[in-house]
Amino acid sequence: MILTVTVNPALDKNYSIPGFALTGIHRVESMSIVPAGKGLNVSRVLKTLGVPTVATGILGGFTGKQIETALKQLGVENDFVQIRAESRSNSLVIDRHHSIHTEIKEPGPAIPKDAWKRLEKKIMQIAPTCSWMVFAGSPPPGAPSTLYYELIQKTQTAGVKVALDTRGPWLKEGIKACPDLIKPNWEEFQELVGPCYSTVQALEKAGRIVEEEGVGIVVVSMGAKGALAVDRQHSYLVQQLPPIKVASPIGSGDTLVAGLLAKLQDGWDFAPAFRFSLAAASSNASHFGAGVIDLDQTAALEHEIAVEQIQHRRNSHVR
Repeated sequence: MILTVTVNPALDKNYSIPGFALTGIHRVESMSIVPAGKGLNVSRVLKTLGVPTVATGILGGFTGKQIETALKQLGVENDFVQIRAESRSNSLVIDRHHSIHTEIKEPGPAIPKDAWKRLEKKIMQIAPTCSWMVFAGSPPPGAPSTLYYELIQKTQTAGVKVALDTRGPWLKEGIKACPDLIKPNWEEFQELVGPCYSTVQALEKAGRIVEEEGVGIVVVSMGAKGALAVDRQHSYLVQQLPPIKVASPIGSGDTLVAGLLAKLQDGWDFAPAFRFSLAAASSNASHFGAGVIDLDQTAALEHEIAVEQIQHRRNSHVR
């Protein structure tokens, strides 16, 4: 079972509006209301892949109840800590005609200290049943930069593998706990290590995180340009993804995490698991909604993705 932890979930209202502009009156072509947040997106994809998953985190108010109800309707098992303050709502406007999207995100509620303690207790109760635990997303205002560092350290005592997908100070502090996998995007990775002017330089800097910080695997998603990864034996590079008609890229990084962990949990080697995860991420980008994939499309895209594998010691390239 894979547990996802989302400390600042949201209810997303997604609008498709052709020719959207900042002024005037616009007619909505279609809309959807979905539970959102990086960890929830991961659980949603895992559910589609048939992988047992539980979503936890912190919810509050009427919006929190809506999120909980929506997850149940999607068949995603969840077990959240409840607070009185209202969980956040976000709005996303997609103009399919011009392939642009506009996000309006609320910051989220302040979390009382006792809620953090209750969340930690809940995580530790569930941990013995997990193969992987995913800490994902930026925490709400007032959360300490050491939040994920402390949670990762505690869960590792239960022998659970940990994936961390966040940014800024929470990523910088979190890697000090030596998670088994981190998954920043290109922008977030450069926030962590400084500017990267090539994938070669990025692979070198990712390798230092593995060697010097003790992180098991560093995966960096690069949108339509592919992705790179480094573990203790190899570097992996995908420089081109199959062409697709993009509906919305939101949630593609979360889909990558879900696909990768699903296959690693099944015992796949990293390179084929990486290939599958990128195919799933591409499928997500072709749909209007985060964490939505088509299994047949994913299987077809998988055959079009080439992973370049570089063995560190021998410095050889294998296709």
